[in-house]
Amino acid sequence: MQRQEQQQLQKQQLTQDMVRRIPILEADRTAITFQIGRLSRRNPNIVMGSGGVEWVVDTASGFEDRLFEQIDEGSGNDSQRTLQKRLVLALDHRGLLRESDFVLAHRFGVEVADVEQARQSLLFLEPTGVGARHERDCQYRHAIEHDDPLVLDVFEALDANLDDIARRLGISDAEYERVMRIVATLPKAPILYEGTEHVFPELEVVRRDGELVTTWFSPKLDASRIGDDREAKWWHETLEMRNATLRSVWAVIAERQRDWLDGKLVLHPLTRKEVAERIGKHESTVGRAIQGKYVTTEGGMMAWRHFFVRATRRQSPFMVKKALAELIRQETSPLSDAALMRELGRLGYTVTRRTVANYREALGFGNSRERERQLWKGGGD
Repeated sequence: MQRQEQQQLQKQQLTQDMVRRIPILEADRTAITFQIGRLSRRNPNIVMGSGGVEWVVDTASGFEDRLFEQIDEGSGNDSQRTLQKRLVLALDHRGLLRESDFVLAHRFGVEVADVEQARQSLLFLEPTGVGARHERDCQYRHAIEHDDPLVLDVFEALDANLDDIARRLGISDAEYERVMRIVATLPKAPILYEGTEHVFPELEVVRRDGELVTTWFSPKLDASRIGDDREAKWWHETLEMRNATLRSVWAVIAERQRDWLDGKLVLHPLTRKEVAERIGKHESTVGRAIQGKYVTTEGGMMAWRHFFVRATRRQSPFMVKKALAELIRQETSPLSDAALMRELGRLGYTVTRRTVANYREALGFGNSRERERQLWKGGGD
């Protein structure tokens, strides 16, 4: 029986190690900088070498202290508070606690029930969602805290796979759609630092002296400080694996989308499956690698995901949105969605009127009547 428990623990530890590495591949420079900033407070061997974001390091330095203060002000005895603080130190770079209670209990030498209780206590701390098991759990916490009680009602109804939710809750379809939009945008992770609209690219590809020059900004640890520290070695290895995967993915993107990088508004067909086959990785790994990653090009800042275009359509949503935005900005008299659809067709983009409406709203433009009112107000100033 004891051998079976050891095998179960080893299997879970291996799985948990993989679980810990995957989000780091997904993470952008800001998120990784925040985590390294946290770790460097208690481990002098973990120091950002390059690719960090300075203001995020400063914010991260006081993150755990703020949580510890809340724990000290809460209820519970000394041993319970100590365990809660140990769980805070185990939070991943997003503020989630993905490891199982069984693994955490073994690590800290306590009962599983003690970990469960401590985890529940973390969920009452600020920022909302700290210590959640996964993204959906974090969204649930944000739904609980939302000012509109309907948000929680709809969230729980969706989780229960109920049908005809609007009728069950006694609200109109329009009201249901409004709440659904809120539910869809609930944060999937705690808001660990003040948001910023500025995007920090993973790399830059610009033309200098007639040649394309690539400069990478991927986060790295200061290798001279690592020594024999086990935790520092794990982070160094994980970041090196992340950065190597990103470089291999980008190499395929850069080869296929050379025209765009040369400054031409042309994107060629490319799929995640094709990239995965080229680099010898699973398609899901490619999807995680491009998540939240940006590059500075001759055409401006661009998300990696926008370089992927389906061969059957030979058009990318990014290119359609770009053309749509240009049409709206250049109009002297607001065009209806149907008229915009026809104009896009003349430019070689085949889309439906409904797609035009969805893209227009995503870009922040109102319908033709709303744009007409804005033009009228602007002309009257």
